[in-house]
Amino acid sequence: MITNMNQAREFIQSKRGAGIVYTLDRMNALMIALDHPEKKISAIHIAGTNGKGSTCAFVSSILQEANFDVGAFNTPVFGEDKDQITVNQTPMSEADFVNVCQKIAQVVSIVESQRNEEVSEFECMVAITYYYFAFVHPVDVVLVEAGMGGRLDATNILTSPLATVITNVGKDHQRFLGKQIKDIAQEKAGIIKRGVPHFTASDSREALEQMEQMAVENATDVMSLNDLVTYRTDKINGEQRFTYIKDGEMPKQYTTLLVGEHQTTNASLALFVLNGLADRFQVSEKQKVDGLKNAFVPGRWECIEKYPEIILDCAHNEEAIDTVCALIDRNYRERDLTILFAAMKDKPVKAMFKKLDSLNRPMVLTSFSSNRSMTFKEYQQQLQLNKLKNLWVEDCNTWIKQWRKKAKADDVLIITGSHSFIGECRRVFRTK
Repeated sequence: MITNMNQAREFIQSKRGAGIVYTLDRMNALMIALDHPEKKISAIHIAGTNGKGSTCAFVSSILQEANFDVGAFNTPVFGEDKDQITVNQTPMSEADFVNVCQKIAQVVSIVESQRNEEVSEFECMVAITYYYFAFVHPVDVVLVEAGMGGRLDATNILTSPLATVITNVGKDHQRFLGKQIKDIAQEKAGIIKRGVPHFTASDSREALEQMEQMAVENATDVMSLNDLVTYRTDKINGEQRFTYIKDGEMPKQYTTLLVGEHQTTNASLALFVLNGLADRFQVSEKQKVDGLKNAFVPGRWECIEKYPEIILDCAHNEEAIDTVCALIDRNYRERDLTILFAAMKDKPVKAMFKKLDSLNRPMVLTSFSSNRSMTFKEYQQQLQLNKLKNLWVEDCNTWIKQWRKKAKADDVLIITGSHSFIGECRRVFRTK
């Protein structure tokens, strides 16, 4: 019996041993036992390699400006497991989390006994999300961020969302999704549902072909942002402004405080989706303007200190590292800048390091408190660098303190890599 937050945490953590699973069998059993909560929520299902969290944040912020109650499931997030589930960007309360965990734990136990296999942590969190928004705290819409893929991702137990969205398709989680863009796109396109509108910002012809094929099979359409909308970015007075032009309509201007042209794409995709769902969500132009400007996502090119400037950015795959490199090259050419980087073992670390190293800026490698973190020995094996000892720090917190003492007011530190690593660093800075 789960009666307090510690027991709820222990229940979720006890499921980590199941590891990553890529099947919907257990989710089907859980949904049946819970009286099909997935059929009782209005959801927008968002998949993609990068940009899911930011796109969700933009959509949520706009809808909140229009006085809609917006639930969300985001993964990963900083903080506790319960913080993955939010209402109007406020994390689920401890009391609700405990109560729902109590219900879910009973059902999980039955399903595990029937199937003689363990339900995973991620499956439990998705079940908690759907049950919470179906029976405990109904909202106008739930933004569901897919985990690893699409077709067999636990979130894809949804039967009839309001819309499906694929932000982009890059090479990540290849052990599960396939080696080539075509294979990965095919898996992500598995979220497309019969008669449900599908939106994407992908500019990959291979990826679009897979989506279009899946859409034809499901009697729906692929609405491609890049085919139907023109958007361009101008950085003015520290704000990132962009112009959104849909064919046959007057140009509209918006501002986002999230940095980088990729955020312009994410913001444009959010507008594109909501414009496509205008019959369901009536949103004024002012609410769109205010919503985009007020959107915030922690750990996405987040300036945590100004003098010297310290930036935190989750860049956990090659495409995200490309964005980091572009931002550094565009905005910090004339400033002394250092990069602190840490990655997971299952990422293309050699390629990511090579991209960062090509900037010819001082770089430091480290690890963090996860058994999936790269170690000194593993960096040495993958990178085959004689100078690695000169790049390595065992205790990044001590190193950051020393860097700050020596740094000039206009120096810059970019801390990037794994989401878990950024989360640890962010906790240290916020505690201070």
